[in-house]
Amino acid sequence: MELADTSAWSWTRVVGGDIREAFDEAVVDGEIATCDMVRLELLYSTQTAGEFESLRSDLGALPDCPIGKPHWERALDVYEQLARKAGLHHRAVKHPDLLIAAAAEAAGIPVVHFDEDYDLIARITGQKARWLAPRGSLNT
Repeated sequence: MELADTSAWSWTRVVGGDIREAFDEAVVDGEIATCDMVRLELLYSTQTAGEFESLRSDLGALPDCPIGKPHWERALDVYEQLARKAGLHHRAVKHPDLLIAAAAEAAGIPVVHFDEDYDLIARITGQKARWLAPRGSLNT
């Protein structure tokens, strides 16, 4: 099982083909988990209340990696460790990605993504993360 970052969901829709088929199959097989932050980001793109309700229901059926106070604390700890590095590394990572990574880490599963933030986070946490496709390969 993997927690799919919003970037994985988005890029599978953009590029389609084998990547989308493999991702959709993993979703159907229960191999893709989600969390509240990913749901919030995905629901942002809906255009109507009906579309929102339908997507919310579909996402609610997936395995969940909850985000609670300990996950917020872990995200802040990782953020602080990034700040200690030269070059303002903490400004290079989006806040939602810190929470998503913390949820995946707590669940003991990797994040599948197409976002370099997870490389920076993994350098701090040591957690597993997998690129949906090789970095830079999905330019359209």
